[in-house]
Amino acid sequence: MNPDDAAERTDPDGHADGHADVAMGPFGAPVFAFVDQAQAAVSAMQALAAGDTRGLDDESLLGMFDAAELIDRYFASVHFAVLAELDARDLTDRRFGHAPATQAGWRHGADRRRVNRDLHCSERLRRHLPAIADALARGEVPVDRVRELVRHLNDRNQETLGEMQEALLAMLGARSTFRQFANDVEHVARLVDQDGTEPPLPRDCASVDQSGDKVTATFEMHGSRGAGFAQRLNAEADRLFREATADHERCSDFEVPPRSELLVMALVNLTESGAAHRFSGSQGAGADMTIVIDVDQESVGALFANGTLLPGKSATRCTHVQPTGGASTACAACAGSGAIDWSTRATDLAGAPLRYCSRDWEMLTCDATYTWIIKGAGGHPIACKSQERTASRAQRRALKYRDGNCVMAGCDAPAEWCDAHHVVRHADGGPTDITNMALLCRRHHGVIHRDGWVMSLNPDPQPGDGYFVITGPSGAVLQSQHARGPGVRGRAAA
Repeated sequence: MNPDDAAERTDPDGHADGHADVAMGPFGAPVFAFVDQAQAAVSAMQALAAGDTRGLDDESLLGMFDAAELIDRYFASVHFAVLAELDARDLTDRRFGHAPATQAGWRHGADRRRVNRDLHCSERLRRHLPAIADALARGEVPVDRVRELVRHLNDRNQETLGEMQEALLAMLGARSTFRQFANDVEHVARLVDQDGTEPPLPRDCASVDQSGDKVTATFEMHGSRGAGFAQRLNAEADRLFREATADHERCSDFEVPPRSELLVMALVNLTESGAAHRFSGSQGAGADMTIVIDVDQESVGALFANGTLLPGKSATRCTHVQPTGGASTACAACAGSGAIDWSTRATDLAGAPLRYCSRDWEMLTCDATYTWIIKGAGGHPIACKSQERTASRAQRRALKYRDGNCVMAGCDAPAEWCDAHHVVRHADGGPTDITNMALLCRRHHGVIHRDGWVMSLNPDPQPGDGYFVITGPSGAVLQSQHARGPGVRGRAAA
């Protein structure tokens, strides 16, 4: 329910359905009105909380003990259902740019780790164990046992466990200690899946095994984060190769290591450098990209038509007008399309296609140095241009001083995990200076690059405001957060 609906339910004194605490917004603005059943439950719990358990006789106190357990079961059922539906609708992300757990942490002060665990539990209950969820809604099974059961659910055993929900209900309701129940559930889960639990794919994963002085490591990464990792690693390996080659030329006693060894040396260098400077604010660009674009004589002129080198469909229609029988027509390369999608012609230096959507292209190059090599039809490079669009070390230190962490309201990702985002895009003429840059963690950086999300400069920020205004697809307006915002005094950055 939106704030306008809430306003319609208030009386002339500003009380929603007669309850001032709801109308005033116990969690701040915006205010969302409770449905009638929820308001009745809140009122009943308020009355219980206002009572004095010390005045109860023994029988009544034991009765309250049982009632509290039932209330906990009913509450957990509602809580799980709400989390599952929020996630299914992608509601908090669409309205506030937050995952449900982050929104709960920002609005309710909740522990995001606990909310994430509950969200995982709610999704599994809804999808695979509906009979267990119904039993919890009736108050027939304890919450802790339901959580323990869901903890053992994985991609390989969920179908079988879903088929034996009646037997699981008997286990959930059996009179036994929690430890005995946990042992029974683990035993059943192992019988169904003897491979043990593992994270669902695709997810980034790594393993490091050490035996004496030998270390074996494997990494599997997906998406832009994997591309950035590979770019950094290869760039450092290339630097080490050039250094080793120069040493060998000066003295033949110096060996040039093979590529496999250079990659290990590069990983160690990057790891040690990152550990030594993690909190210095002196990190450089997010990546150093080299991208090859295949063009022909007819289409090369349109490459710079929209004033940007970012791959993606050009905003400008083809201007290669050719007279044909007295009429003007677009050239064959651009006819019918009105735009050239350069992302379909982009490769890396090895010739492997780079297939990213426009939003991924923007994220990959938003906080990176990149070099374009334009290749003609004959295969020879016909142009090469380097774009410097990243914040300097001094600027990053200043951004860390001003912003402190990710500027998205409610996010506490530290500055070391953030990209320096150009609020007015570099491709649109946005300068690389402090007033046009903001620290954004990788998740919220991706949010800002989505369709419908707009981040703009606040022309006259007042104390308590942000330097930037973030507008979501629904029209919700958020102020950016800063460690030292307008009107906040502090020691000048070194």
